Amino acid sequence: MFDTCRTTLLTLACGASVLFASGGSYAATGDENANRIRPYARNPRYWQYKGEPVLLLGGSKDDNLFQIPDLKEHLNLLASVGGNYIRNTMSARVDRGFEVQALKRLPDGKYDLNQWNDEYWNRFERMLKLTRDRDIIVQIEVWAFHDFNKGHWEKSPWRPVNNINYKESGTTLKDSYGNIGNVPHGFFFTMPKLNKDGLVLAYQQKFVDKILSHSLRYGHVLYCMTNEIHPQYSPEWGWFWAGYIKDKAA
Repeated sequence: MFDTCRTTLLTLACGASVLFASGGSYAATGDENANRIRPYARNPRYWQYKGEPVLLLGGSKDDNLFQIPDLKEHLNLLASVGGNYIRNTMSARVDRGFEVQALKRLPDGKYDLNQWNDEYWNRFERMLKLTRDRDIIVQIEVWAFHDFNKGHWEKSPWRPVNNINYKESGTTLKDSYGNIGNVPHGFFFTMPKLNKDGLVLAYQQKFVDKILSHSLRYGHVLYCMTNEIHPQYSPEWGWFWAGYIKDKAA
C-alpha cells in the first residue's frame, strides 16, 4: 500500500504526532487526540493506536469504500478475520452505478462547486463512524487520480464545461485530456510553485477543508495525498497538500 501513495503518505505519517496533537479549527476531544494513530514511540516501523503498538492489516473490495451500499457488512467481515485497516479514496467516478459526486448538481445538469451533495458527505461520515467503532484505521486518499482520466474527466464536476463556476479560458484546465498517465493533467499543477491557477486551487482547498471538517474529529485516520499518481507529475503537488493539511490540523 505504501508504494501506491508515494512519499506524501510518509510525509504525513511520520509527522502524525505533530499533525494530530492539537485541535485547530476542527478540534477533536482530548481523548481523541491522546489516542490518535501515530508512529510507535519505541519503534517507528510500527504504528501506535490508543497508546498501544499495532500492525495494520487489511483488504477490501473497492477503493472508495465509503460509497459501497453494504459497507457495514463488509467492515464486519474484515474485523471478523482480524483486519484493522482500509484505504479509502475520495473517488466519485461512476463505475458501478451507486457512486455519487461530492458537489451539487443543478437541474440543468451542471455542477455548482460552491454547494455540496449531502449524500456523498453523509456516506463519508458514516464510514468514519463505522470504522472507529470497529477499531479499523482509515487511510484517506484525498485526490483520486483516476477520476480525472480519459472517460471520467468528461463527466467530472471539475471540468470547466460541467460547472457554473469557471470557464476553460479562465483556468489552466483543458476541456479534454488523453490518458493522464502519459499526458499530465492540469488539475494536478494548480499550486503557486507550478501553474499558479488560483481560481481552481481555491475550489480544491474548499474540497479538502470539507474532508477535514469530518476527518479531523476522529483519531483513526491517516492521510495520503493522491492514489497511484504517476512519476511525471511534480512532487510539489503532494508536498503542497501535505503542508496544507498539517497547517489546518495544527
